Amino acid sequence: MSDTDRDEPRDARDESVEAGRMLARTWTVAANFRSPCDYGIPTAPTFAAERRADGTLALFACPTATEPVLTASRTVTVRR
Repeated sequence: MSDTDRDEPRDARDESVEAGRMLARTWTVAANFRSPCDYGIPTAPTFAAERRADGTLALFACPTATEPVLTASRTVTVRR
């Protein structure tokens, strides 16, 4: 638990968790039945990807970028 969490009232933490759950539900409904933009959900960004020799995955803002936006040393498959 961080210092911020300790200072934050319990109800405020519960509200932020519930808001996250509602956003996840909205995204799920939007993804399954309509376009996410119909629900005010921005389009997910696309990144150029490169698997490096050491096995890490590097994501770049554009194909010509030299610095990655994000790197992942251990990737996992997720179901969306």
